Amino acid sequence: MSLNFIQFKNMKTKITLLFAFILTTISFAQTAEMEISTETTVNEPIPFQIVEVPPLAPDCKVKWKVEKQKKCTLDFILNHVNRKLNTNLVSELGLTGFFRIDVTFTIDKEGKPKNVSASGAPEIMNQNAVEVIQALPTFTPAMHKGEAAEVYFKFPIAFDIQ
Repeated sequence: MSLNFIQFKNMKTKITLLFAFILTTISFAQTAEMEISTETTVNEPIPFQIVEVPPLAPDCKVKWKVEKQKKCTLDFILNHVNRKLNTNLVSELGLTGFFRIDVTFTIDKEGKPKNVSASGAPEIMNQNAVEVIQALPTFTPAMHKGEAAEVYFKFPIAFDIQ
């Protein structure tokens, strides 16, 4: 799990954006680990945490060790969301408080984001999160058991509008 804190400031609103990758829940991770050793096929999305070779974001190198590749890809997604997510949408509605958007998506066998969904926050923020993930560039596809594979991501985006 990776936690990063970023503060945004504008004239009237101080926003703290907490972006945490939770790749799987505890029960999903346990189930996924058991499945991967017995029956996981490359036709089903594989959790990012357990894929053999992760999808690679631009600037991530094939020659790096797998753990460094995973960190590079996660950092790339994190930076993309931090740059593109419009947290001012909530403050424009006059809302304050803590908001959490639960995001899920896959990177397909061609390296493109698909099946993007977001829930938990005001609909305008959920939609903005979906658009931000859909705007990710094409990745080098993940590999599992020697074949291109779809990879599943799940994480929350949390922020506080004061």
